[in-house]
Amino acid sequence: MRRRGWAQSLGEREPGVASVSAPIRGANGKIFAAVSISGPIERLTRTPGRLHSLAVVTAANRISDSLKARG
Repeated sequence: MRRRGWAQSLGEREPGVASVSAPIRGANGKIFAAVSISGPIERLTRTPGRLHSLAVVTAANRISDSLKARG
């Protein structure tokens, strides 16, 4: 996750489910939470990060920036 800024899973938490996640960082830069999408592998494909990582990372970065602005 550190290198790409996101992580994906295929059937790790639940058989047949794929997910993509990106960290939300607090004002101090530490991971505070995460944004994640999940759904059936048939819909998200076997490479969900390739298709959805940009949207998930963008959302996580916007939330992180909002938290940093609040101080």
